[in-house]
Amino acid sequence: MNKTSRKVGILVALALILLLSIMIAVNMGYSSVPLKDVIKAFFGIGIPGKIIIIRQLRLPRILVGALCGIGLALSGSVLQSVTGNALADPGILGINAGAGIAVLLFLVFFPEMYAQSMEIIPIFAFIGGLSVLVFLYTFAYRNGKLSVKFFLTGGIGMAAGINAVMLILSTGLENSNFQMVSRWLVGSLWGTDWHHLKLLLLYLIVPVLFLLCYSRKIDMMLMGREVAVGLGVSVEREYRVLLFVSVWLAAACVSVCGGVGFIGLVSPHIAKRLVGIRHCFLLPCAMMTGALICVLGDAVGRMVITSIEIPVGIVVSVLSAPYFLYLLNKKNM
Repeated sequence: MNKTSRKVGILVALALILLLSIMIAVNMGYSSVPLKDVIKAFFGIGIPGKIIIIRQLRLPRILVGALCGIGLALSGSVLQSVTGNALADPGILGINAGAGIAVLLFLVFFPEMYAQSMEIIPIFAFIGGLSVLVFLYTFAYRNGKLSVKFFLTGGIGMAAGINAVMLILSTGLENSNFQMVSRWLVGSLWGTDWHHLKLLLLYLIVPVLFLLCYSRKIDMMLMGREVAVGLGVSVEREYRVLLFVSVWLAAACVSVCGGVGFIGLVSPHIAKRLVGIRHCFLLPCAMMTGALICVLGDAVGRMVITSIEIPVGIVVSVLSAPYFLYLLNKKNM
């Protein structure tokens, strides 16, 4: 078996594992549903109560989680490729925080419009995330090129500051909104439905397809600035386009699922170990890995303590933090 066939086989295996994980996650919850009933419910067959639980409550939530994992994993993959730094991630760089504070400001100043304006919330999130990116790019662009060191450290500082402001703003909300925002800030799939799924799909499908078609050009850029220019690639323009798309992906996910951290950091690393650095394989692998992490993280959060639901953002952070420390400890990071 040659390398290409092996990588295709890995992608197919990941897709099957993801499908199986979704079916298992649908089965898990406060009220357990046998797997055969889950399959029947997909086709509208069985006890009406179980059909409602599966098709109206659990399935849309799990699919939203999968899309969130896909978007954040792709965003992290692009950021790591563009910056050349293995620690780059929309959460660590403050992009998630920028998107989050924009949504929170909308909720603080227009609370009565929030439920009726879900379709435009991702746009506010994008403006917030893009504002952080523009600041970081301006701050880190030195001597005619992007300084990865200043880009990363500036992002960490921005994330810390914005998260503190969000906590202050959230304390002024009414109790019902405060509880919702508190869960959303750490990353939660609670309350997501088919409307959220359609909204997230609407905002993700174009950038996802764009990046999958753009994979060859990303590979050219990773060959080095001189080689890329020699191949006809406008490096600075392509950098800006890719950063723009990565912010769009992260902002769309944050607007629906909140600040789920570390998926954009861990997924690309797992994908590189599985299929290497060619983006035609790396991006699909990172997408499915991110979806798998988010789906399983949400399932674990619902099952660890039966009376309490742990937000997916907390579960993913607990599981991923050791890997982040491992990366920090590596040389030249």
